[in-house]
Amino acid sequence: MWWQSLAMDVRYASRMFARNPVFTLLAIVALTLGIGANTAIFTIVHGVLLKPLPYNDPDRLVMLWSTNTLEHRERDTVAPRDFLDFRSATSFSGLHATYGFLVPATMASGGGAEQMIVTAVTPGTFEMLGRAPVLGRHFTEADLQTAVVVSHAFWQSRLGGDPSVIGRVLNIQFRPRTIVGVMPPDFVFPYRTMLGPSGFTRAFQVDGWLPLAFVDADGRATGEAALTRSARFLAAVGRLKAGVSVEQARAEVAGIARHLSETYPDTNRVVGSNVVPVHEQTVGAVRPALLLLVGGVGFVLLMACVNLANLLLARSTARQREMAIRSALGAGRRRLVRQTLVETLMLSLAGGIAALLFMRFGMGALLALAPPEIPRINEVSPNAAVVAFTFGLSLLTGALIGLVPAFAASRPRVQSSLKDSGRGSTAGPSQRRLRAGLVITEVALAVVLTIGAGLLLRSFVSVVTVNPGFRAENLLTLQITVPPKYQNADHRRAFYANLFGRLESLPGVSSVGGTTRLPLGSTNVSTRIVIEGHSVPTAELPEAEFRRAIHNYFPAMGIRIVRGRGFDPKDGPAAPPVAVINETMARQMFGGEEPIGKRVQFGTAGGAWTTIVGVVGDVRHSGLETPPAPEIYIYYLQNPPVNPFLVLRTAGNPSDLISAVRSELRTVDPEIATYDVRPMTQVRSESVAQRRFILLIVGTFGVLALVMAAVGVFGVMELIVSERTPEIGIRLALGAQPSDVLRVIVLHGLSLAGLGVIVGLAASALLQPMLATQLYGVRLLDPPTVAGVPALLLAAAAVACYLPARRAMKIDPVDALRV
Repeated sequence: MWWQSLAMDVRYASRMFARNPVFTLLAIVALTLGIGANTAIFTIVHGVLLKPLPYNDPDRLVMLWSTNTLEHRERDTVAPRDFLDFRSATSFSGLHATYGFLVPATMASGGGAEQMIVTAVTPGTFEMLGRAPVLGRHFTEADLQTAVVVSHAFWQSRLGGDPSVIGRVLNIQFRPRTIVGVMPPDFVFPYRTMLGPSGFTRAFQVDGWLPLAFVDADGRATGEAALTRSARFLAAVGRLKAGVSVEQARAEVAGIARHLSETYPDTNRVVGSNVVPVHEQTVGAVRPALLLLVGGVGFVLLMACVNLANLLLARSTARQREMAIRSALGAGRRRLVRQTLVETLMLSLAGGIAALLFMRFGMGALLALAPPEIPRINEVSPNAAVVAFTFGLSLLTGALIGLVPAFAASRPRVQSSLKDSGRGSTAGPSQRRLRAGLVITEVALAVVLTIGAGLLLRSFVSVVTVNPGFRAENLLTLQITVPPKYQNADHRRAFYANLFGRLESLPGVSSVGGTTRLPLGSTNVSTRIVIEGHSVPTAELPEAEFRRAIHNYFPAMGIRIVRGRGFDPKDGPAAPPVAVINETMARQMFGGEEPIGKRVQFGTAGGAWTTIVGVVGDVRHSGLETPPAPEIYIYYLQNPPVNPFLVLRTAGNPSDLISAVRSELRTVDPEIATYDVRPMTQVRSESVAQRRFILLIVGTFGVLALVMAAVGVFGVMELIVSERTPEIGIRLALGAQPSDVLRVIVLHGLSLAGLGVIVGLAASALLQPMLATQLYGVRLLDPPTVAGVPALLLAAAAVACYLPARRAMKIDPVDALRV
C-alpha cells in the first residue's frame, strides 16, 4: 500500500542522512537560513500589513482629509467648521474627529508634574470603532469638560493596575479630569500616521483620551477646538455605511468641499477633500519598504534552493549506480522520483522546524532593531498564520528543490553505470548543462540582490550626509511645560529670564535657546502670509511654517545668519514686531526682491504688521530627505510659549549634563514638567532609523547572496575537477603545464559567473524601479554600484575557482590514471 511504501522511503532516507551527516547538516543549515529569513520577514509583514486593524469591521473605516490645490497637499488636516459640514455626508454611519498633543499630567494625590500623552476625540469615537473599555465606560457629550479614558498600559504602569481606578481624578493640563474608563491592552487609536498628513516624526503610545469639545472662545483649554475654517488641525475618521464604497464616499465629500469653496472663498477656495482607507493611512507609507524586504528575502531563499539543488544534483550523480541497480530490479520512474522527493521534503521540513525554533529565540532581537516609527511594529508576534506559512513554504521549497535531482535520478543509465562500477561516476551532458545553468542562475540572483543592497547603502550615505542646517554635536534637547501659575505674558518672561540665567551658569554650557518646533523631532504648524504690497486673493495666500525663536536659539543651534540680523533682547513686547525668515521663504515669496525691511501679516489681512529683520539658513525640520519649506520665526518675548523645546550647546558630551539640567529645573520650579530629554545626535539618528533598518536587513541579504554565490561556484568547480581527474591526469602525462590546467578551470568558472553577471544586470535593470521609493540622491542605475557589484562577484568567483583549480594542478598523473 502507498503508506507502507512511503514509510519505507522515510526509513531509507533517514538511514541515508545518518550515513552522510555532513551533507545533512549543510542542507538543513542552508534551508534554515532561507526559510527562517522568510519566516521572520513574513512575521513582520503579517503583523504590520496583513493582520486586520484591532477594530470592528476595519475595512469600512476611512480617514477624511482636506486637500490644498495651491500647495499640492493631498492629505491635509481639516478645519473644525469644515468637519461639522462633512458630517452631513450620507455615506458615513459615523464621522468623528481627533487631534494629538503632549501635555503634562499631575496625579490628584500630589507630587511633581510628569509626562502624559493624550489626544482629544469627539464622543462616540470608541463606539464607532467597535471597542469597549475593559473597565468603566466611554465618555459622552455630558463629559466634555470633566472626563478622561486611559489606556491599559497607562493604567498598569502609572496607576498600578488599580481595579477601583474608575472615579479617580487626574490633573491634566492642571485641570481635574475624572477617569471614566480603561481601554483594552490591544487598543491603539490613533496610530501615529493618523494624526496628520505626514504623522509625527516619532512614535508614541497614547496614554489617555479626552472628549473633544468645539468652542467659540479663543482662549480654549486642552480638549477644546475653536470653531474656525482658517485653522486646520483635525483628523477625521469615519465608518462607511453598508454598500457604500470608498469611491462613492470620496465623490460625495468632494461635492460638499466644492460647495464650501464656493460659499466661503476666503478660506476654502483652494481646499478640497480626500477619503483614504484607515489601513492605507496607517501602513501605506511603510508598505513599499516591507515589500522590498519580501522581495529580498525571496531572492535569498531562491539562492538557497539553487545551492541545495546543485548539491543534490551532484549527489544524484554519485548515486547513479544505486539508482541503476534499483531500476534493474524493477523500480519504476515514479518510484525513483518519489524516493528523491521524500528525501528533499524531509530536509525542508527539518529546515522549517529549525527556522521556527530560530525565529522563536531570534525574533525579539530583530524587533529590537526595528525602529518604533514603523506603525504596528509592537503588534508583531508569531501566530498560527506564521506557523502555517513556514510549513507551507517548507513543503514548497522541498518540492522545488527535489524536482531537479528527482528527474535526473529517475533516468539512470543502467548499463553504463553498472559497467563503471569500479570507477567514479560522472554526470551526463544534460546534467552538466543543468548544473551550469544553476550556477548562472545563482550568480544572477546574487547580482540583483547585491546591487539593490548597494543602492540602499549609497542612498543611506546620501541621507546621513545631508546638511540639516544646524550643528547636532554637543547639543542637548528637552521639552518643558510652564506651570499655569505663570498665566500672563509678563510672568512667563520673568520665568524664562530666571530659567535661562540659571541654565547658562551651569559648567560646560556655552549657549541656551529654545523653539516651539524642534528640527527632525516634532510637528509643524503653518500660517498664511500676507506680504505688504503683494496683491493676492485670501484663499491663495502662500503658507509658511511658523516657529518661535527663544532666547539665543540661532547661536545655540548653530543656525547661520545669511543676511540681516537675528533676534535681540530689545525685540521685546514694547518694540515693533519683528521676524526672521529662512532662505527658502526669501527665494519663493520675494523672488529677486530684498526681504529685509519688508512687512508681513500672519493669517489674513487685518493683523499687526511684522517687519522682517533677517534671513537664516534653511533647516531640515520635516526630515533629512524632505526639502526645506518656507519658514518664519518670531521672537519669544513678544508672546512667550508654554510648551517650548529647549536646546543647550555644551562643551562636552551633552548627556553628562542631563542630571544637572533636571536639578536646575526643579530648583526654578518643582511643577515644571520635563520630558523627552536627549542629545540632538540621537534625534538625528532616529530620523533615519527606518532607512537604517531596511539597509541592515537588505545588506545582510546581499552578504549572504555573495557568500552563497561563491560557495555555489566553488562546489561546482570542485565537482568538475573530481569528475575530470582522469582527463587532467592524461593532459599532464602528455606534457600539459599545471598553469594550463589552472587557466582552463578558472576560465570555465569565470565564464559561468560572467554569464550570471550579464543575466543579473539585465534583471536588475528591470527590477530597479521597485527600489525607486527607497532611493535618495542616487540614480536607479548608479554607475559605481552597477560597476562595483559585478566586479566584486567576479572576484569572489575567481577565488572560488582558484581553490579547486590549484588542487587540479597538483594531481599526480599516475594516481589519476588509476581512477
